[in-house]
Amino acid sequence: MEECEKIFQKALTEGRSSLLLSEARKVCNLHHIPTPKYYFAKTLEETVKKGYQLGFPLVLKIVSPQISHKSDVGGVILNIKNEDELKRGYKNLINQVSKNKPMADILGVVIEKMLPPSIELIVGGIKDSQFGPCVMFGMGGIFAEVYDDVAFRVAPLDEIDISILIDEIKGSKILKGFRGKPPMDKDSIVKILLNVSNLMIKHNEITQLDLNPVIVYPDSAIAADSRIVLQKTNGGHE
Repeated sequence: MEECEKIFQKALTEGRSSLLLSEARKVCNLHHIPTPKYYFAKTLEETVKKGYQLGFPLVLKIVSPQISHKSDVGGVILNIKNEDELKRGYKNLINQVSKNKPMADILGVVIEKMLPPSIELIVGGIKDSQFGPCVMFGMGGIFAEVYDDVAFRVAPLDEIDISILIDEIKGSKILKGFRGKPPMDKDSIVKILLNVSNLMIKHNEITQLDLNPVIVYPDSAIAADSRIVLQKTNGGHE
C-alpha cells in the first residue's frame, strides 16, 4: 500500500529502523488491525485537552525515535483517572524518560483510552532468513511469562491455517470459556492474524512486528500496543 510505503521510507530516510508508535498504529489501521483511539500531543496543555476529548481513564506513552521499548525506560503510565493524575503523570513521564534515556529526543506523548482488562494475547511477525515472513501467536500477560506458550507459522496464512494455529497453543482452552466465563471472540483473533500475515507478505521492509498485548473480549479484539522494525530493501514486494 502506497501510504504504508511512504511511512516506511520516511523512517528509513531519517535513519530510523523502528517506527514511532503513531506510525506503527497508522500502518496497523491501514491493514485493518484495530488499535485504541489515540492522540499525539507535544505539550502538557495539549495532553490535557486531548485527554478530555477521549475521557478517563487514560494511558500515556512516550514518543521518541530512540525509544522502542517504552516500559523499559519508564515511558508508559496506565490507568490515569483524572486531570490531576494526568498532569502529574505527564511531568513524571518526561522526567523519568529524560533520566533513564538522557540522549533521547522526546517528540511528545501518545494519549489513549485505557482498555478494560481481559485476556491478553501476543501476535507478531518476523522475517526469517530461511523461511521468510512468519506469523507468531501466543498467550500474553502472566501466561507468556510462565508457560512461554507461543506458536509460529510461515506466511501467507488462510483462515483454516489460523484456526489450527490458535487451537495449537495450550492457552486456547481459556479462549473457549472457563469457570463460567464466556468464550472470547475467536473470529476477531482470526482477522487480526490474517491481516498480520498479509502485512508481512506485502511489505519487505518489515523485519519484526509486535502486537503486545492484543486484548480479546467476548465480542472484539484490539491491539493495545504495536511495534514495527524495518530494514532497507531493494524495492518490490514478494
